[in-house]
Amino acid sequence: MPLESFISEHSAEYVLVPNIVTRLTGKFSQVIPLFLWLSREGNATALGMMAARQIRLLTAFPRRPKLLSSSQDGITMKVNRELLAYSAASADAGIIVLVGVPLLPSLSMLRIDTECCWFELKGCATTDRDYFVEIGLDGTVISNDAPAQALSGPLSDAQIQDAANRCRMMPWTLAVEKIREVRSFQPKFRGFPFFGGYKPFHLMLLGP
Repeated sequence: MPLESFISEHSAEYVLVPNIVTRLTGKFSQVIPLFLWLSREGNATALGMMAARQIRLLTAFPRRPKLLSSSQDGITMKVNRELLAYSAASADAGIIVLVGVPLLPSLSMLRIDTECCWFELKGCATTDRDYFVEIGLDGTVISNDAPAQALSGPLSDAQIQDAANRCRMMPWTLAVEKIREVRSFQPKFRGFPFFGGYKPFHLMLLGP
């Protein structure tokens, strides 16, 4: 039976951003969410403002909760092969990539404090298929057909903080250049640029 979706990735993002900022705030002195435009956050003005700062950059892709028919016992998250290719290019740049999904079975239940589930993409660039993870509304994984070398999770707060801490420390100028390099890598998926049109948000992490 086909999977049904009822919100966009952008709507999911409104829930995921405050969720992960809260989870990381205890580890870092500043957690700054960004929708990174190279012509805005990466322009000369922004680069000049950040010239003396060393940061870590964490990338996160929002995922839509999908339902099997009208079931509300859990949700399904799709992990597209484009995202795995992106994570492989990003890993080479020292930037960890996460995917997050709100544990949400109905549009009417959407709240800013909806519980969310997070996974780490492991930089697997050779896969030729998409994967599906079925998750209970309590965050328990019911089924997962993704190999361990492609996806790990669900992540605890400590594991999310560890993933962030494994991101490379670098000046903002270099971080912007690394994002530019990652985006210039164009796998041949479906003829779409920028990894099939999937757009992540980023978290600039300052402090210890």
